[in-house]
Amino acid sequence: MAADGGTDFVLYRKDRVSCVRGGDQLWESRLKPDSPTRRMFARCCNTAMFLDFTKGHWLTVYRGRLPGDIPPATIRMMTADRPEGADLPDDGLTNYPGQSGKFMLKLLGTWIAMGFRRPAVDGVPSA
Repeated sequence: MAADGGTDFVLYRKDRVSCVRGGDQLWESRLKPDSPTRRMFARCCNTAMFLDFTKGHWLTVYRGRLPGDIPPATIRMMTADRPEGADLPDDGLTNYPGQSGKFMLKLLGTWIAMGFRRPAVDGVPSA
């Protein structure tokens, strides 16, 4: 969790992500057995790696798990849910108290561009 109470994520299309090594060391955890979101952890160190919304076409990767040359953050969402007393930095990012309509439209546009597919992620155990 960051100082502002949030968790930094990067979303990628599932057809543009692959696990090049260590996929056999991933295990999943779900809040309930029928939850569509699975949280993937590395067995070796019990480290959270990413979230997989199995009904979606994107993968939500914890930003800290990626190399330093990733694009900078562009928005902050769900800021109304941050812990009491957690201040948002004045860093130029747009802060949305809930989900951003613009972001949701972009997500839909991406799914259309993918032909409404929900591919598996190469190298990651299937759901």
